[in-house]
Amino acid sequence: MAASYTTGGPGPDGTARLEVAGDLDLTTRSALVGHVDRLLDDAAVRGIVIDVSAVGFIDSSCIGALVGCKLNAEKTGRTLRVQGAWGQVDEVFEMTGVTAILSGPPSP
Repeated sequence: MAASYTTGGPGPDGTARLEVAGDLDLTTRSALVGHVDRLLDDAAVRGIVIDVSAVGFIDSSCIGALVGCKLNAEKTGRTLRVQGAWGQVDEVFEMTGVTAILSGPPSP
């Protein structure tokens, strides 16, 4: 199943939301990164929350993309957090050790 993306915000606190549904794999990686990059192009955005509660599958290419997006956000003084991981997505986050990186505070 292809991925779909819904963006919202930024809200009064400067946080924008990106809701993702479907499968995140090599074929959807560039679209995922593109949506995050567009949010980062908005000077009013101070943070991004990516909701993956409607994602049923993720592969290593998109895990790498999410980590890269977080690092890009932090380079510009912004935050990026992933929330809503469950099932296979949560298992892969745990196996690869990125749960705390993607769902926690900015890296030091």
